[in-house]
Amino acid sequence: MAQAEQHRLDLGDEDLQTRATHETAYWIERARDITGASARRLPVPAVAFDLRGRSAGQAIFARRSRDCRIRINAALLESHPQEMLAETVPHEVAHVVIYRLYGRRARPHGKEWKALMRAFGVDPAPCHTLPTEPVRQLKRFRYQCACAEDAWLTSIRHRRAQQGTDYVCRRCGEKLVRAAESADT
Repeated sequence: MAQAEQHRLDLGDEDLQTRATHETAYWIERARDITGASARRLPVPAVAFDLRGRSAGQAIFARRSRDCRIRINAALLESHPQEMLAETVPHEVAHVVIYRLYGRRARPHGKEWKALMRAFGVDPAPCHTLPTEPVRQLKRFRYQCACAEDAWLTSIRHRRAQQGTDYVCRRCGEKLVRAAESADT
């Protein structure tokens, strides 16, 4: 693989989402240079800014058409533009490139992906370190069994239990039963 050149990020006046889209095209072009792949084999993926929560980015692959797209967390892009453009965009582009070149044979953060990230000149860290807030805090409901300790089910599992799904204690194996309502959090 070719030696990585230093890529400068100048945020300037350009809209961050437009900039992220341009950065995606830049990294795809770099990947073509590094791997020798054609534009047909490595097309620029569509970029959406609809990702929420703690994830900074996500690469989406369509199995049959082999089309790829990238989702970026717009809130994190707004609050941490430098890190998102310098780390997250090449990270997700590398996933797209490895998928287009190797298919599902290659592991998501495997040796091929790490080698491409190093060729990009970006640290091949599998996760970002940006501070994030949880999207939602699920309410928890108290359940009991034969054990001395209470078991807690999230609102999702509580609703399923109300609809007939049985949950059992991991320790004693007994069916969990809804406890008094006063102690729910």
